[in-house]
Amino acid sequence: MVENLEEFILTRRKLPLWLGLLLLLVAAGLLAPLIYFAVRANSEACLDGLRAQTECQGLNQHLQRQLHQAQEVLHEKEAEAATCNQTVVTLRDSLKKEQAQAAEFQGELKILNQKLKDALAEVERLRRQSETSPKNNASSCSSFLFVVIAVLVVSALLT
Repeated sequence: MVENLEEFILTRRKLPLWLGLLLLLVAAGLLAPLIYFAVRANSEACLDGLRAQTECQGLNQHLQRQLHQAQEVLHEKEAEAATCNQTVVTLRDSLKKEQAQAAEFQGELKILNQKLKDALAEVERLRRQSETSPKNNASSCSSFLFVVIAVLVVSALLT
């Protein structure tokens, strides 16, 4: 029985020849393409392609960093432009107010110039009148003094 058992185990352990050949053919069939692809993967052209891909990835990352920096600068410049635009609007409003005030002052200046001309004409009229009538000399002198003071006050206001 021991002999039969050993013989049984030995026969069971042995692979059939056809199965062994089939496994060998499958292994060779798989090993040949594997060797072929390993040789191709390590070929000069493939390695050049890998280097080019790595270089392109590095360049792409560099360009993306530059793009990001340019976008940040653009946002900063847009904010500065918005501030400048607001300043321009404020300055235009101030200019309009200043122009309106200058026009108002011009009007007042014309009125004061007219008053000055009228006062000078009155002084001239009073001077002529005083020359023709010597008895009203004291009253015309005080009128003349009043007109001169008025002219000085108006000229002081203009400056």
